[in-house]
Amino acid sequence: MASIVSVVDESRFGQLGKALTFLVWLALASALCWSETVWRDEVRALSLALQGDHFADMLRQMHGEGHPAIWYILLRAAYVVVGSPVVLKVVALTIAAAAAYLLVFRLKLPLSIMLLSLFGSFSVFEYAAMSRNYGISMLIIFLIVLAWQKGARKGLLSGLLFALLANTNVHSVVLVGGFLTYWFFDLVLARPRPSSRAYRDFAIAGASAAVGVVLCFLTVYPTFNDTGQNDLSGENFALLALRALALASSHFLSFYPDGILGLMVADPLAFRIFAALMSVLIYGSLLGLANRRPTMIAAALVLLGLSLLFTLVYPGGYRHQALWLVFMIAMTALTTDIQHDGAGVAGATAASRIVKVGRLCFMILLALQVVSAVEKVNRTFVAEIPFSRSKDFGAFIQSRPDLKDAIIMADPDYLVEALPYYVSNRTYLLREERFGAIVRYTRSARLSLSLADILQSARGLQQSEKVPVVILLSQRLDQITAPVSLRESYVWRLSLTPEDISAFQSATELVKRFGPAAGSDETYDAYILK
Repeated sequence: MASIVSVVDESRFGQLGKALTFLVWLALASALCWSETVWRDEVRALSLALQGDHFADMLRQMHGEGHPAIWYILLRAAYVVVGSPVVLKVVALTIAAAAAYLLVFRLKLPLSIMLLSLFGSFSVFEYAAMSRNYGISMLIIFLIVLAWQKGARKGLLSGLLFALLANTNVHSVVLVGGFLTYWFFDLVLARPRPSSRAYRDFAIAGASAAVGVVLCFLTVYPTFNDTGQNDLSGENFALLALRALALASSHFLSFYPDGILGLMVADPLAFRIFAALMSVLIYGSLLGLANRRPTMIAAALVLLGLSLLFTLVYPGGYRHQALWLVFMIAMTALTTDIQHDGAGVAGATAASRIVKVGRLCFMILLALQVVSAVEKVNRTFVAEIPFSRSKDFGAFIQSRPDLKDAIIMADPDYLVEALPYYVSNRTYLLREERFGAIVRYTRSARLSLSLADILQSARGLQQSEKVPVVILLSQRLDQITAPVSLRESYVWRLSLTPEDISAFQSATELVKRFGPAAGSDETYDAYILK
């Protein structure tokens, strides 16, 4: 009886600890979310979601944007109910909280890995405080693992989740392939052989996943953001692919905190040392799955798949790279699943040591993400350096009644994309020569601009619209003393000469210089055309 009471007390204590852990995460993620200034990529999605008179019209207009539809559908639906841009943060935080709940209470993970995953930068900031579509991937991945841990690896349910995952973002298509790879090898290597029904469920799930992948690509391609893709002209495709496969870990250096990344940029020797260390940590982490070979194979293929995607299609930022960490967490949960004893479970002492080394590498990787999260907390609450200056600019505009009808233009154009969250002023896109708040990264736009071109466009708008014109410039003109041609965004260029700068300064008034932004380039000088 005493032993039974002890087990019950331990269970209650464990549940209380998990509840407190989750509440700490929720408080931290909420504080970061509501303190964080939204930036262009977040508001761009909301602007796209609010296009058109109805859902079908919205889906038609977002075709070719570069992302599948689920995030936009959720934002549009939430906005219909709430009617405020605040839905951007509410939806993102709600999704992240659901994923965090599954991570803490439902997934079977070692306590250390659960805690490090929960308080890593991707979980507490990138997929929670930042209002993007990648948090949905984490939620669906955890739902798949939860269903499988409960023994519900059914064709229709798994296929539906795969199809949904494929339509969260393009990168998650690779993750769908990873889950199918795991499932395939778990069937093939299983002893005794699974029943024919197990293979039928796999086929149904694979077919459903294929439908989801096709729907994703029909939504995304052909893209109108043709400058946003990697330019492979003149490159040897086969050589690029081989390099991506051989040096996969080189595409995941953003796993390091900003402090280490800064050191790597400043010192070539430090770069080589830390790049080599990252290779050890990433490939070593795969060994942590050696006690269940299908999980290790799947995680390795996802690593290579994302590396190929970053090399051949889109460059990968931290939010994309961290999807591999989430997949690794999922595979780790499956290796601790005692309800379904899959293929390749190794009981030998040597294999156990390999798994421990691999788990240590993975825990170090996750610990680095916690350090990154600490940096984000320090930046937000101690240094108080925002991710974007769009909120500050919105406050400035609202403090100036004479500018309530002003037209706002910027160079680079994308600086205006975050503004609709804070102000209702019309925005003008210089390179596309049209009003709008959604930049199209197309080669049919004006790829090269001069300061004289910007001034001419501003004067034309002032004359035709009869309202003030505010110009935002990311370049500090008083710091430029010689002719320069600067690269902006993917293929844009801005030309500046002392003569053009003098003419621009004579025709405008510098009304506000905003301070630095941490993590983005969204800071600028604000000018008003005289």
